[in-house]
Amino acid sequence: MTGDPARILLVEDNAGDVYLFRKALENAELNFELSVIEDGAEALAFARQEGKYAGSSAPDLALLDLNLPKNEGLEVLKAMRHNSHLSKVPVVITSTSANPRERVAAEELGVERYIMKPLDLESFLQIGTVLKEILRESKARPCSPPAEP
Repeated sequence: MTGDPARILLVEDNAGDVYLFRKALENAELNFELSVIEDGAEALAFARQEGKYAGSSAPDLALLDLNLPKNEGLEVLKAMRHNSHLSKVPVVITSTSANPRERVAAEELGVERYIMKPLDLESFLQIGTVLKEILRESKARPCSPPAEP
């Protein structure tokens, strides 16, 4: 992708996974800026645009781990969906959990994908290609209906 870098928000408390997501995005040859939030309380402040996040711009894509310290990922996702500034941001849930209830709850909140974190490096790196495609699809979507001529 050319042009401005894709602004990607990664909400992830595991430093190893942050590294792997960065490598996956690089491996997909994506032009990106990665912002990392490491716990649910900070992510909730971002989703509600409170404190240091007041007036912050919406990312082009958000990657959200479900199992976070302080606040769960689903709580953060709900707050994002209730914020008009962030409600249309494509969100990809990442998790080590195969809990079907979590998946259904995330899908009901309109996530783009629910990705189980792979255990092997090659599979983890392939996530970058999926994220690149989601970004391409979201940029192609019209933000609002075309104006009448």
